[in-house]
Amino acid sequence: MMPVTDLMPTTPVSAQACPFRRIALVWAILLACMVPGTTYALANDPVLLDSPAGQFAIDPDTLAISLTTSQGKRLALASPAFSGSRVERLSDHEWQVAAGTARYKVAANIEFGALRVSVRSQGPSVLNWPRTADPGAIRAYAFPFGEGSYVPADDPGWLDWMVRRYEPESVLSILSMPFWTELREGLSVTWLLETPLDTTFDVERREDRARPGFTHRFSSLSPDAAYTLRIVPGPQDPLAGARGYRQWLQASGQFVSLNDKIATTPEVARLGGASHIYLWGSDPLKVADIVQWRAFLEQFRRQRGDDTQLAGRLWKVLDDEKRKTVEKAFKAAARNPGDIEPWLKREVIRALNAALLKVIARPEVTPLPGGHDPGGEVAWARDMSVAMEQAFGPLLAPARGWGGGLSTDLVSALQSAGLRRAWLGVSEWRTALWHPEAIEQAKAAGYLVGVYDSYGSAHPSNLAATWSTAQMGDELANAGYRDQNGQPATGFAGRGVYVSARAAHDYARKRIDAIAQNAGLNSYFLDVDGAGPPREDHTPGRETSESQDSQSVRQRLAYPARAFGLVTGTEGGLSWYAPQFAFAQGMTTQPFAWMDPDMKDSRSPYYRGRYWPDETPSLYFKPVPLKSSIARYVRSPWFRLPLYQIALHDSVVTTHHWEYGSLKFSNEWEATALLQLLYMVPPLYHLADEVLDRDLPVIAAYDRIFRPLHERLFNVAMVDFKVLSTDRALQQSSFADGTRITVNFSSEPMVAQGTTVPALAARVEEPDQPVRVHEMSTVFKAR
Repeated sequence: MMPVTDLMPTTPVSAQACPFRRIALVWAILLACMVPGTTYALANDPVLLDSPAGQFAIDPDTLAISLTTSQGKRLALASPAFSGSRVERLSDHEWQVAAGTARYKVAANIEFGALRVSVRSQGPSVLNWPRTADPGAIRAYAFPFGEGSYVPADDPGWLDWMVRRYEPESVLSILSMPFWTELREGLSVTWLLETPLDTTFDVERREDRARPGFTHRFSSLSPDAAYTLRIVPGPQDPLAGARGYRQWLQASGQFVSLNDKIATTPEVARLGGASHIYLWGSDPLKVADIVQWRAFLEQFRRQRGDDTQLAGRLWKVLDDEKRKTVEKAFKAAARNPGDIEPWLKREVIRALNAALLKVIARPEVTPLPGGHDPGGEVAWARDMSVAMEQAFGPLLAPARGWGGGLSTDLVSALQSAGLRRAWLGVSEWRTALWHPEAIEQAKAAGYLVGVYDSYGSAHPSNLAATWSTAQMGDELANAGYRDQNGQPATGFAGRGVYVSARAAHDYARKRIDAIAQNAGLNSYFLDVDGAGPPREDHTPGRETSESQDSQSVRQRLAYPARAFGLVTGTEGGLSWYAPQFAFAQGMTTQPFAWMDPDMKDSRSPYYRGRYWPDETPSLYFKPVPLKSSIARYVRSPWFRLPLYQIALHDSVVTTHHWEYGSLKFSNEWEATALLQLLYMVPPLYHLADEVLDRDLPVIAAYDRIFRPLHERLFNVAMVDFKVLSTDRALQQSSFADGTRITVNFSSEPMVAQGTTVPALAARVEEPDQPVRVHEMSTVFKAR
């Protein structure tokens, strides 16, 4: 380097007279400050970072990103976020960008072979970045839509589906895990968000190609929060993103295994091999609880006018319509011989159940806002059974078996069918409170027993169209999340509000305490919480960022296990909350009926049903075909990928959403049963006294195949998944213990690795065990 003195003039010269001397002087000062051997970049020079996959280049002016691979091929990765910006370089890998009124500070580095870019904003702003730069170079995508989807980049049907379904919405309501993977020539590129809060995901249509992207909103409620993205090159493998995400979770201390959860909550071990079964028939009595119908109706008829008798008090509260129905039953019983048709018995039982709730007073034991009293329900059930036995004792079955859902009779039926493991859920917690004997019998049989609870929507006390979980009292009905304009977030189905998790914190704990303690449960299901998304709240005095809101949801999800050792599950199963729950319903099959008008049209053969009758709602119990044009995107194995299982199989047990159980779609039974075996995820069923003869034989037949495998593999990592045929009908999963499960989804036999697999069958290879082949046609012969 030339000495500085050699650049200085020997006699005074004005800068105006000699501009070249002035420039030379500036450079002399800059050069004098430089460290020998160091390369310095200008403000608009690309930011270059070397990784094992090649060299990343970031345009600091626009945030456009490219990768030059080790073979010298340049790949455009991220499109420019803005233009006309001004850049101030802070160091080689850190700079500030002024784009319009927005001011960003950006830092980039290589970490574990990935490009890590972190952006902070000096104030509220919106950054539409990153978005795929060259969709034409992408052959296929792997998206964590629920379990996971394989999407060919040139498939027009998938493009249309994604553009229609995935309008800009929170990442944590669309993607079960915050990444997507692009499969390119010779490699994959995964876009992984370390910070998925305040960020939306969407898919644009660009020249008949999908162009996915994230948009981040820097919020005034979280002014210091960074938006951090990882761009991860990997092998040309659709599972690369899921594998990388699992590794990142483990490295960052965010992965909690099922074995870890069992160590703190031992009952979690009961999830192994357990089918998930919702039990219906939540009323106090079922038809079979009256064993002498003619005599019962005759006594009721004689005593209906006597207010000193239970029959008289029940008759008095019946409305005109119910009285007419019961009078029909009186006439039927009076005939010789009495001919009381099954439908008429059901109507009488419905009338009795409604009347009992009015006539037998509920003592006040653990009163809560919203009109709930779990302790009072236990006392009510005891008083009701005493009153009924005193009035009609010899005409009734033993009281411990009453009820058509969670009852000792139904638990005995499951045991007799050979089910050694099951998760039993009830949609109405009063059912559990009314039948403590059934809960004790179920737990003794090795089952988990849980109730459905929810703290999503809150309804005012004067709302007619309401449901029990949303009744939290008027104070919480006025504690909805509010947007920046002060407007409350309307609740589910347009009723009430979505209530602030922070506002509902104390109430939720009190209600969970009262239900869990009085019912003697060993499991708990919290609807909505694991489905997201986190919300902001701009209510004055209760301002809450998405990060703070999600922390409140985490605390609620963790509470049942921490306080009572309950095995906690949730709807959805977002990986964001995975450390806080043990099972999730709604990952194997996510809700999708809103995408197809035929599923909501009662005139259509694809109509999914309604919430009636109460004992067996057709929405859950009536099998219907699933339209092929919908099944292609939501159920078809051809486009399925076990991304969630590769990342989290040994952390969370997942299954279907309860509206899309294993026996719901009549043309999907075999494929669903095979998928459950391939992914090692349990089936989900609905049972009631009325359908035991129809459905329990199928449940038991499948349980004999599934349970022994799942008991052993539910807490074992899935380490690989392969598609073994060009038509994708032959697939294989592998687990860390050496188990391989090969499934043929085709209606014709296929050859896998030199061995023929029958049509619609699973071939199971276990260490030190003979190979087993299970054909689904055998299972469904039981129905």
